[in-house]
Amino acid sequence: MDKSEVILDKEIFEVLSSDKRIDILKSLNTRRKTNSELAREFSLQESTMHHHLMKLEETGLIQPVDSKNKWIYYELTAKGDAILNPDKDTRFTILISSLLTYIAAFAAFFTYISIPKLCSKPFDQGILESLMRHLATSPFLSLFVICLIIAIAQTIVLVFYFLKKKNYI
Repeated sequence: MDKSEVILDKEIFEVLSSDKRIDILKSLNTRRKTNSELAREFSLQESTMHHHLMKLEETGLIQPVDSKNKWIYYELTAKGDAILNPDKDTRFTILISSLLTYIAAFAAFFTYISIPKLCSKPFDQGILESLMRHLATSPFLSLFVICLIIAIAQTIVLVFYFLKKKNYI
């Protein structure tokens, strides 16, 4: 299920208004569990736990799974997982884009240092003018500088993402 397809309606808000039901969802986020396991975990009667599980199942947040024996396990549905873990896809996207950015920056750096330098004129003018002339005549240096800037920007994005995740900012 796509995260953008989760529709929060009145019934879901009513079901999630109970702290116990939210705790049940968090517990099922770790692994599937039976009614009696959850009742022991939360110190509730099995009939009370069954009532909470039925409410969660009616809204489509959890589903029963037949285990081919006498126990029925409950697990999160895609909808329940999307509500509990809304940034799961975002984290994956940021990490993959960072990896690709760093690979491109390394490739640009390797290309720049391994290509023979065709224009090796001495610094007869000022350093800034010579550097500008070298940037204009060497596309690999320009590529390297651009990739270096992008890698630095990606590092800043990563730092801010993980600082925000840890609630430092």
